[in-house]
Amino acid sequence: MTKTLAPSPSLSPEQLLFHTPLGDAVYFAQEAMIVCFGGRRGVVSSSNLNGGYRADLRYAFNHSVGRDPNILQKRCPGLKGANIIEHYAAIATELGLDPACTTGMGTAALIENHARAERSYHGVTVQAVATAGIDVNGGRAGDKASYDEFERRSLLLPPGTINIFLFINARLDAGALTRAMITATEAKTAALQELMAPSRYSEGLATGSGTDSLIAVCNEESETVLYGAGKHVLLGEMIGQSVKEAVTRALELQSGMNAQRQSSFLQQGLRYGLGTEALLAHYRAEHPEARQSEEARREALERLAADGHLSAQIASLLHLVDQWRWGLISWASLVALAQLGLVYIARRYQLGAYIGTLGQTEEQRHELLLTELRQLLVRILYKQLN
Repeated sequence: MTKTLAPSPSLSPEQLLFHTPLGDAVYFAQEAMIVCFGGRRGVVSSSNLNGGYRADLRYAFNHSVGRDPNILQKRCPGLKGANIIEHYAAIATELGLDPACTTGMGTAALIENHARAERSYHGVTVQAVATAGIDVNGGRAGDKASYDEFERRSLLLPPGTINIFLFINARLDAGALTRAMITATEAKTAALQELMAPSRYSEGLATGSGTDSLIAVCNEESETVLYGAGKHVLLGEMIGQSVKEAVTRALELQSGMNAQRQSSFLQQGLRYGLGTEALLAHYRAEHPEARQSEEARREALERLAADGHLSAQIASLLHLVDQWRWGLISWASLVALAQLGLVYIARRYQLGAYIGTLGQTEEQRHELLLTELRQLLVRILYKQLN
């Protein structure tokens, strides 16, 4: 039997959300998910508050500011201290937790939109618990930074964070538990890849948000000792599957991001200027004389996006652009295949013979293809509305 540590006095049975596979109680209080460890735990945390590997922690939290009036009005609420460490220490204190034995993370996603997923084999259970938002703050590793910490300017982080608790009811050494964090991070990115989630800072696909956090917890009192957490071992498979499932479900709960929504060219084309707002702006520029209401234009664009063949064709063209940008196919191959795709779209919507200009320039710029595609979509939209 493990020795149970008393939860914070500020928590009550009515606030209990669930128990982890390790037997730890998880509560919802003051816009936070609070984990009260029921025994000795090994913890690796990306938090500034007691981050890194620790074996002396009693609490962990995921605190939401999703309902903070400042956040809702896009104002920077400021830190609750001189730096981010003092900020999280202050939050811990507000939650009734001792900052000296607590680690935590923050998010603008709502705690009630969290998702849980588990995998169990040979008496070992892995549980991933995620809150997730990526629509506003999605980014690709290597994107241009938006903040220079050396300048010490205040920064209002855009809402959008993927926070993950990873619970493993086995004993792992510090290195293996850290390796579990790497596998979990890869699984998060795999979930975003399968949803074609766009970066909001470049033309790339998102690999996460700019503020993601992860806290991995193992049971120091378990008789089962595991030394591997990479993709080749069963524990790594369990981590990958549970994290990917939890992140995928949390994204849908928080913002409606799912496979059905992401199949639309309006979503997949966002990073290339083919989203709703960009296309409507081009329509207004091309047809200033048009008298349709904005609502009618949006509805017509949504009907176009519901055409699965059109979205699939545009998705294939954008993937070719990706391949060219990554240096995997030649400009000549991109032009030849793109011409076929654009001709198909023109024929599908009976726009007459399509004569493109991609082959008439030596400039190897994918913006040329995107301009042709954008103009074609505006022509289709005009036909639909007139």
